[in-house]
Amino acid sequence: MKEIEVYMAKFHSDKPLRNPMTVPDWLTPIQVGAAITKERVAEVLDCCGDNISDKNADYCELTALYWIWKNRLCGDSGSRCRYFGLFHYRRWLDVSNAELQKMADHDVDVVLPFPTVHEPDISEHHARYVKETDWAAVMQALQELEPEYYAACERIFSQEYLYNYNILIAKADVLKAYCEWLFPVLERTEALLLPEGGRRGDRYIGYLGENLLTLYFMYHRELNIVCTGRIMLT
Repeated sequence: MKEIEVYMAKFHSDKPLRNPMTVPDWLTPIQVGAAITKERVAEVLDCCGDNISDKNADYCELTALYWIWKNRLCGDSGSRCRYFGLFHYRRWLDVSNAELQKMADHDVDVVLPFPTVHEPDISEHHARYVKETDWAAVMQALQELEPEYYAACERIFSQEYLYNYNILIAKADVLKAYCEWLFPVLERTEALLLPEGGRRGDRYIGYLGENLLTLYFMYHRELNIVCTGRIMLT
């Protein structure tokens, strides 16, 4: 599994699992929000190198994705692995070692969880997790920075399917392109909602990230996207 590098986000206050699973060699724990605590629960920390670890209360697992982008996909320190990914402490993609080894043979661009279904459309998810002011801000950010994606919002967000959890495995270049698109939109959304340097601590950016992941990969129909189940650890 030398061509794949997947990280598993862990937080210092995670509750112990009642039914722990053996962590495969290709899955590396990374502590998110490491900048906001002295406790250590993993060797890899999201506060090292170029990072936004101190924003974890708003960004959740996306501080790990940012770390992967800046420290493993960019610059001279970047890894030469073909695939990268992000799981959670309790949420993994249901993929076997054999399936991972076949991804390159089948030229898979990205692996995502099977989308969850929302009736009558994705707005049902927004009503539970996203404030209207937050949704308006991310729409404005898209309109300013990514007008082609903004134009696709009505079509994509009027359907029933949402990629939850911000978990995926993708080719290095695909994941890098996604991060280069995602984080400027989120940064602009922050600027529209909060005073500079402000924090809310309610994970709102993490929820918006799920919607933006859905928008991005449903927009890019040319990609070879494979969906699989998710493992919910307890």
